[in-house]
Amino acid sequence: MDNQITKILRWVMLLIALPAGLYLGKTFLAPLAIAAVLSMMLIPVMDWLMKKGLGRGWAVAASTFVLILFFLFLGGLITIQVKMIAKDWPEIEKTSVKLLEDAQAFIEDKAGVDPDQQLEQAKGMLASLGKGGPAALGTVGGAIASTILVIVYVVLVLSQRERFKEFILLNVEAGEQTRVRKVLKEIRKTSGGYFWGMFKAMLILAVLYGTGFLIGGIKYAPLLALIAAVFSFIPYLGNAIGGGLAAMLAMVSGGFTAVLVVIGVMFAAQMIDNYITQPYVVGKEVDLNPFMTIASVIGFGLLWGVAGAIIAIPITGILRVSFHHFKETRSFAFLMGNEKPDSAPEGIRQQRAKIKSID
Repeated sequence: MDNQITKILRWVMLLIALPAGLYLGKTFLAPLAIAAVLSMMLIPVMDWLMKKGLGRGWAVAASTFVLILFFLFLGGLITIQVKMIAKDWPEIEKTSVKLLEDAQAFIEDKAGVDPDQQLEQAKGMLASLGKGGPAALGTVGGAIASTILVIVYVVLVLSQRERFKEFILLNVEAGEQTRVRKVLKEIRKTSGGYFWGMFKAMLILAVLYGTGFLIGGIKYAPLLALIAAVFSFIPYLGNAIGGGLAAMLAMVSGGFTAVLVVIGVMFAAQMIDNYITQPYVVGKEVDLNPFMTIASVIGFGLLWGVAGAIIAIPITGILRVSFHHFKETRSFAFLMGNEKPDSAPEGIRQQRAKIKSID
């Protein structure tokens, strides 16, 4: 009885201490975790370059350069589209003013608050936001610093990946090393496969969105498509955020009809993504059930913000792969995964059979 209580208390302490440690150490741990996951995605690129005769150092540099090019590509597309918006800004401003006047009239009619009072309340809100201006600038500066730090970590992790692997194997008994090597290989495949799959899915979504918006005659179609597709990297929440931003920009640039077109195109593209792109392009790289997927995104999002939400699924998938290969944690892998009861690990099926015989 005492042993059972002690075991329960250990699990309770772990469930309390682990999230607390992740939250308190997010400044250090979040960029490192992102870099580790991105490094796993770049390892196949690095190995391919080394097979072509490139030295390790040059292969690391070239692989990192691929990552930097991706960021520069996104930044360049956004910059081009923002310049296009700047040319049409007077027209957008007129539309925004009209929408604001319509909204004021609606609020006055329904809530009885005249436009002057609405204006005073808006000024108060803007003043509050203005006080947070330096903090916002600090946040932008922090994001840039974090991005640079992630790139530095990626270079270091790729350079020292053999040392990290040997460190793990040195702490494992000789009889377990074959299994641990297999676990490490599956972890790399799970993490890298997920991100490459999501990258392909993002490109497909961007093409679908852009084509639909262009056919619908939406202004700034490439920018709207890019915004909506990039946010799809955040599971579930990203589609809502990206879609909301795209709809808002469509409203001020094209009116209510443009919003309907954006919503219709995004709905059709999401159906294609959910039933074709995700199953066949992203595949079952992480093999998590819907509950664990949503719970991990929300949990890591609360702990590490947007960065946590982006890497939540690969990290949880890595945990599932690790749990699956060890008897003591195999039940947790079953709880996290998509395995049907009949295909559960042998040990779990035997335990279930014993329980049924007792019942």
